[in-house]
Amino acid sequence: MKLNAMLFAMGTCLALGACASTSGAGDGDTPPVVVRGGEDIRIDTGGIPPDKQADVYLVLQQRDASARRCYQDVLNEKHTRQFKGDVTVLLSLNTNGTARAVKIMASTLNNKDVENCLAATIKEFEFPKVDRPGDIQYVYKFEPQY
Repeated sequence: MKLNAMLFAMGTCLALGACASTSGAGDGDTPPVVVRGGEDIRIDTGGIPPDKQADVYLVLQQRDASARRCYQDVLNEKHTRQFKGDVTVLLSLNTNGTARAVKIMASTLNNKDVENCLAATIKEFEFPKVDRPGDIQYVYKFEPQY
């Protein structure tokens, strides 16, 4: 009997195209939960508001020189114009404006010295206070200036 109920549920799910369900959506305090395969997966529907995102980007732009120092130090050792690329960082902010974590999400620069220095440098920046913790991505584009 249990197998028949499961097959009915799967058939209904496929026919209706509604294989995932949410609960807690819209009550304001509880993030939606997707139930899939017997496990709950929390989905963060919020984040840093757009006006605060602009403030965070402004801090990153204003402190660009200290972040670029990480690249410049390695470039000075390499002495090659071919050393260039992009580094995408994911910045996780606490409500008080401090960086909870800075992770390298992608890099075409492929240099751990620059990436580690960049993450450590950004972690020291002071960001605007936010209403709730959140994440934001930022892309650094590095290329020789000579």
